[in-house]
Amino acid sequence: MHQDIRLGCAAQVIETPLFVELYGYGPFLGRRNRGVRDALRCRAASFCQNGRRVLVIANDLVTMSRSGAWAIRDGIAAKAEIAPEAILVCGSHTHSGPTVSHGIGWGELDPVFRAGWVRTAIATGLTAIADEEPVSLRTGRSPLREAVGVNRVEAGGPTDPEIRWLQAVDGKGETKLLLHNHGMHGVVFGPAMLLVSADWPGAATQLIVERKLGKNAIFLQAAAGNLNTNPCCQSQANGEPHLLRIANSYVDSLAAGLAKATPMQSAEIGFAMQETTFPTKPCSPVSLRQTAAKLTELHPDRRYLIQRLEEMALYIENGGSLDVRADLQVLRIGDVLIHSVPGEPFLEVGQAIMRRSPGVFPLVASLANGNCRYFPTPATFARHPDILGPSGYGFYEIHQGCGRFMPEYEDTVAEFLADQTIGLAQQCCP
Repeated sequence: MHQDIRLGCAAQVIETPLFVELYGYGPFLGRRNRGVRDALRCRAASFCQNGRRVLVIANDLVTMSRSGAWAIRDGIAAKAEIAPEAILVCGSHTHSGPTVSHGIGWGELDPVFRAGWVRTAIATGLTAIADEEPVSLRTGRSPLREAVGVNRVEAGGPTDPEIRWLQAVDGKGETKLLLHNHGMHGVVFGPAMLLVSADWPGAATQLIVERKLGKNAIFLQAAAGNLNTNPCCQSQANGEPHLLRIANSYVDSLAAGLAKATPMQSAEIGFAMQETTFPTKPCSPVSLRQTAAKLTELHPDRRYLIQRLEEMALYIENGGSLDVRADLQVLRIGDVLIHSVPGEPFLEVGQAIMRRSPGVFPLVASLANGNCRYFPTPATFARHPDILGPSGYGFYEIHQGCGRFMPEYEDTVAEFLADQTIGLAQQCCP
């Protein structure tokens, strides 16, 4: 056991008021919450070595807010010995929960819910820090026994084949924490679902605890921008058996690999963070209005896109900026290196980051520290180069950013993201 590695854990329910809009599946659906099927939770894990600490705060949330993450960091850092930049705040991407970030039409942001989440996350993080005790850390990979997902952009395309995990064992030989990392949208339940649910990530995480694989469990959503559950978007009645099947199959696969754990060789704790401006395609009020006019002529049914493009033109003319800025962050926990991505990278983008990472055991945590939407592959840009072209998946991931007043990314954004996070990681692994 690395006697100088200490771990603390905590979890709290994120209270969700009635009639708060649920997020996802299309604009202006009015999916108002009518109750709770299963509670959303905030879970925290604090890792400390000789006074140097990093904190992971994982939430059953569909989006993430940069300003919300900073409010949580500042609230915790004001009361505990931790640098704000050492705190990772991420979401699971369940589509049966409210948003905490601004957008237009996809599920309105409720300030009361957001404020309550911030308070809950601060309290959960502080409780985790107070719970620290010596542990030993192990890592491993568990191949999926059966495919539970599907590539939604490319028919027959790749899905995430494995679960990557970090296991922390306390002085009694019991697993205090099982942190698991896999890429797949939380979309078993679909637009007809009007009850709050953490979807399959929450069900699997709770099942880990119920089956006593760990006293605590935390899920980090990996690169999943182009991956759905199979099936997806079900009504509650149709989705219930599939949710249970997917969660049980997933945890069965995870459990089968635990015997092949690799003890960590390093006990070092580290972190690095930088503000990053992502490369976007040039646009102006003139070009935005021209595109809106062409869409009106060719695809008048795409009113959502047309209206947002017109509004973006007005936004620029009134002093608004369309720069896409976010915080990239890397945490080091011994051999584990967590690369955070403030949005939804495609599977292939996450795999490229892990291949290039200087870490012994790299992970990608998406929906982390902000919401910059999708990070597609260059091949996806090539297949869907024009907003005037056919709609569908692929088209959606590239051209719908206007719902957040975001211009389209450059085709090379995936390579840019990988370069930036690898450079940041090298500060943690000199």
